[in-house]
Amino acid sequence: MKKTAVNVVKFVVTFGILYLMFKKFQIGFDDISTAISTSKAEWFVVSILTQVAAITFSIFRWRVLLVAQGLNVPISHVIKTYLVGRFLGTFTPTGLGLEAYKAYDIARYTQRGAPSVTVVFVEKFLTLLALSILMLITLPMVQLNTAFIGAFFIFFLVVLLILLILIFKASILLNIVRILPFTDKTEGPANKAVESFQTFKNRKGAMGAAIIFGVLVYISLFSTFFTNGMALRIGGAQPGELYSITSSEKTKETLANMNIQWIKQNDAENERLEVFLTDSESEALIARDIDMTLVSDDKYTRKGLGLGDVLTVGPLTQIATMIPLSIAGIGLREGAFIGLLRSKGVWVAQRAVLAATMWYFVSISVNIFGAIIFLTRRTDYHTKISKEEFQRVTKS
Repeated sequence: MKKTAVNVVKFVVTFGILYLMFKKFQIGFDDISTAISTSKAEWFVVSILTQVAAITFSIFRWRVLLVAQGLNVPISHVIKTYLVGRFLGTFTPTGLGLEAYKAYDIARYTQRGAPSVTVVFVEKFLTLLALSILMLITLPMVQLNTAFIGAFFIFFLVVLLILLILIFKASILLNIVRILPFTDKTEGPANKAVESFQTFKNRKGAMGAAIIFGVLVYISLFSTFFTNGMALRIGGAQPGELYSITSSEKTKETLANMNIQWIKQNDAENERLEVFLTDSESEALIARDIDMTLVSDDKYTRKGLGLGDVLTVGPLTQIATMIPLSIAGIGLREGAFIGLLRSKGVWVAQRAVLAATMWYFVSISVNIFGAIIFLTRRTDYHTKISKEEFQRVTKS
C-alpha cells in the first residue's frame, strides 16, 4: 500500500511538472512535430554518441575498481552486466536498479559477495565526489542563494567523510555491528565488508582514476543537452534584447521563416509575443514593418545554448534528478535545467524545453542493447566456470 502511494506521488509530480512547464512555454503537439520535422538528424546521432561515451567511461570506472578489489572479471562480461543493469535501472530513482544488478551479477559470477558489493558502494561515493568537484567549479557561475551553497558544502563534506571512514576506518562498522541484535549472524559478513573496504586503502591510484572517469561520465551526460539543442536548431549563445510583438499570422510566419522562437503573452487587450532578438534580427523585423516594443528588462542578456552554459548548469541539474520525487528524475531534470539557464540570463523558449525533455529519451534509446543482452545471455555462471576450470585441469 505504501509503495503504491509513493508511486502515485511520483507519477503526479512527474507529469505535474511537465504539464506546468509545457503550459508556461505554450508547447503543443504541433510545436513538437514541427521541431522534430525541422531538426538536424545528424545531431541526434551525436547525442546518442555522448550517451555511449558516458557508458564507456562508466564501465572503465567500474572495471578499475573491480580489478583493485581483486575481481578480474573479463571485460566482455563487465560490459554485458553494465548494459543489462542500465536497462533494468531505466525506471528506478538515481540508477538504483543498475547498482543493485551490478553487485548481484558480479557476486554470482565470482562467488565473492562482499567485495562485489563493496566496489559498488565505493564507486557510488567516488561518483558523488566527482560530481561534487564539478559543482565546486561551476557554483560560482550560477546565481544561487547563500543557504543553498552552504547546504551543498555540508553535503560535500559528508560524502567525503563517509568515503574516508569506509576506506581508512571501516573497523568502525564492526563496533556498530556488535551493539546490534543477532551479532553472531552479522559479525561474519561485517568482517568481510571491512576487509573489502580496507583493500582500497592501498589502491589510491585506482580511486583517483575512478574519480577522473566519473568527471568524464558527467561531462558526456551534460553534453547531451547541448547536442539535443543543436539538433532542434536552437543555435549557439547570442546576445540581444527582449521584445514584445503584436501577434498576427503574418508576424508568426515571418518569425518562423527567420527561425526565431516566441512565447505567447496574453494581456487584457490583445495577444502579444515575447521574443528575444539579436541586433540583426530586430533590424530585419523593423524593415518588415513588424510592430515591436523593447521590454525594459535586463533579466536576460542572451539566447541560444552554449556548451559552456550546459556544462555549468549540468551538475546542479544532476543533483535535482537525485531527489526521489519523480519517475527516474523526469520533470525535475527538465525544470532544473530550464530554471538554471534562466538564472544565468539565458532566454529560453519551446525548443530548449524540448531539448531537455528529449535527454531522457535519448538516454534510454541506448538501453535497447541491454534489453537484448538480458533476454539472450547465459546466467549459469557457476556451472560455466566449473566446466572451464575442469577443461583447464584436464588439458594440463
